[in-house]
Amino acid sequence: MDESQKTLQRLECLRKLNTDREWLNSNLYRLLYKVDLYIVAYERMKSAPGNITPGSDGKTIDGFSLQAIQQIIQEMRTEQFQFKPVRTVYIPKPNGKMRKLGIPSTRDKVVQEVIRLILECIYDSPHGPYFHEASHGFRPGRSCHTALREIRGKWPATNWFLEGDISDCFGSIEHGVLVGLLRKKIRDERFLNLIWKLLRAGYLDLQEARHDSLAGTPQGGIASPILANVYLHELDEKVEGIRARLERGKKKRKNPLYHNLVERKRRLQKKGGGHTKAYRELVRQMRSMPAVEVNDPDFIRVKYLRYADDWLVGICGPRTLAEQVKEELKSFLRDHLKLTLSEEKTRITHAREEQAQFLGTQLFIGRGGIQRVVTINNGLSKPFKRRSTGSEIIMEAPTHKLIKKLESKGFCTAKGIPTTKKAWIALDPDQIVQLYNGINRGLQNYYRFADNFQHFMRIQYILQYSLAKTLAAKYRYSVRRIYKRFGKTITIPVKIKDKPDRKVSFYVNHDWKKQRNGFQVGNAKIDLLLWTITMRTRSKLGKACCVCNDPLQVEMHHVRHIRKTGAKPPTGFNAILQALNRKQLPVCRSCHQKIHRGEYDGMRLTDLAYNPYASEKRR
Repeated sequence: MDESQKTLQRLECLRKLNTDREWLNSNLYRLLYKVDLYIVAYERMKSAPGNITPGSDGKTIDGFSLQAIQQIIQEMRTEQFQFKPVRTVYIPKPNGKMRKLGIPSTRDKVVQEVIRLILECIYDSPHGPYFHEASHGFRPGRSCHTALREIRGKWPATNWFLEGDISDCFGSIEHGVLVGLLRKKIRDERFLNLIWKLLRAGYLDLQEARHDSLAGTPQGGIASPILANVYLHELDEKVEGIRARLERGKKKRKNPLYHNLVERKRRLQKKGGGHTKAYRELVRQMRSMPAVEVNDPDFIRVKYLRYADDWLVGICGPRTLAEQVKEELKSFLRDHLKLTLSEEKTRITHAREEQAQFLGTQLFIGRGGIQRVVTINNGLSKPFKRRSTGSEIIMEAPTHKLIKKLESKGFCTAKGIPTTKKAWIALDPDQIVQLYNGINRGLQNYYRFADNFQHFMRIQYILQYSLAKTLAAKYRYSVRRIYKRFGKTITIPVKIKDKPDRKVSFYVNHDWKKQRNGFQVGNAKIDLLLWTITMRTRSKLGKACCVCNDPLQVEMHHVRHIRKTGAKPPTGFNAILQALNRKQLPVCRSCHQKIHRGEYDGMRLTDLAYNPYASEKRR
């Protein structure tokens, strides 16, 4: 077994050892001497467009090399490695405010990815994770949809929703408390000292002045999500303790009135009165009431889910119990995690009379007491009828908020009337169509499970007509002429030199049927070890220069993106990258400088010394 496989086998060993929740991990810091972990970290993050954005040191991922990795390892061995302050930028939030974001330097991103790899093996092993099942944020195989699917399938008997909101959660994480929690699983002070350095790296403000980080995890940091999950895992454990303490009763008591009607129905049917008016009246009355006592005081259940810092508690019990849970969690967050529960945004909502908000979805129970008969399939896929008391979870998309967001982005007016997207007029028409497709498909895919999915017909109309108006402004046509030229679904022909023409059409959905289980949840399980071995073996770090075949001082040339469609071909050296369909190439330092000076702009693919991706294409 070669050295790289030994390193990655060490990660697999970590995953298996940490299925024991009491296992303490030592000698983690020595993993930071392994070149292969840095190569895997680079491969996992290399294609993100944000890596071309300069960090606080003014550098990007362009020019990253094995020499840079060796320099990092040398600093790790002498414990002289220091994280640089992150560069602060502000991005707009949906509510109109600005979100603070930190941009680390490239080498810090690589080290953070290595840290994240190690922590993921410890806390989120596929053989048995340390994290709680209620946690769905920033974890492999979990998403917003896995959390919402859990609510859809297992929360129908809820009386109250407790919507939790923590004020500035990620910015308020206490460093000392976090490191103390890490010590529950990690007994390696050198590794923990590296975490301290990460947390205290500080940031540069808009005037380039340095500030210390007194609390919080680095915004935009690669390791920040898993560190936040370690911190908020204590909240998960607290709610689990509350659940175990408060829950009682095996099942709800029978509704005596309902079962009296059942007995009367049985006797009438036995006498042959199954087709009488009295029998039908009994059936009608039975369908109008639940079979059990809805507010049984001897039956209490507590449900809980968390996605990052958004969490929701469902309580089957009285309101006083919901208020008790809220106060207990408020005290726990304040006293143990040094976090503040937002009184304004933390709400207790009646599940049948009000709507709770969680992960962009409106949640409530029932259909206002309306009873009906539904047809479902049994285990043999044979349809049969049963009564529906209207007590299931209803999930709806907040279409009014979505339209308001489209209005803020320039797609429509406040009343939902489509408008021209002026910022996109200068783009190529196929690019414009693809951008509209991304929004239309994205919204429909996310909310496919919604009970009011048919309302997206309006959103699709807004986007389709806004697209027509944008193209009309681009070509200086009328909207009617745009539809006449490109068709009702707006199909743009794309001509590419030496390649067959292709077409880009606006995505128009015609299936508006409700799919209550239409969650985008993948069942495929990717083995971390096999995946990382594949990434390691295909890495181009350390290969010879693909331009002159010089094996010395090789570094990676990066670009932000390569256009795959459009009438205008890329210019300069980017034409070679587009032909390879890659955003990175191994080149020596001398050739790299010539590329940036434009000296290789006339080069063709056949002029390369070798094709670094030829073997992958053959696969």
